Amino acid sequence: MRVLVVDDSKISREFIASHLREIGVDKIDEAEDGIDAINKIKMLPPDSKYDLITLDVVMPRKAGLEALRDIKLLSPKTKIIICSSNNDIRTVQTAIGFGVDGYIVKPFTRQKFLEVLWRSLKIEHK
Repeated sequence: MRVLVVDDSKISREFIASHLREIGVDKIDEAEDGIDAINKIKMLPPDSKYDLITLDVVMPRKAGLEALRDIKLLSPKTKIIICSSNNDIRTVQTAIGFGVDGYIVKPFTRQKFLEVLWRSLKIEHK
C-alpha cells in the first residue's frame, strides 16, 4: 500500500505515519500542503497511484478542501481520509460531497485512526 500524508504540521504527519508503519505500510510519502500533495501525485509514474491519502483541511498555500477537488480529478480511485481539527458541519458536508472516504477529528487516538482507516478501506479488522 502506498500512502500520502498531507498536513502542514510535521508532528501530525509523523503521528499518522507511525500508525501506518505499525500496521505494515512501508511506502509513505509526506506533503506539507495541497500544492505539495498535487505535485507528488503528478510525479508518480503513470502506472502508479496512492492507495490512500490523509488530508488536513487548514493548510497554507492550498487548503485541504481546495486540494481535494484536484486530487479527486488526478486520482479518482484513491481513498481519502480527512484528518483535521476542523469539524464544523459545513466542512464535513463539503468533504463528503467531494467523496472522501473518512473523516477524523484531531486530536485522535491510534484506535480511532485505525477504525476510520479500516472502514475507509472497507476492510474488516478485529
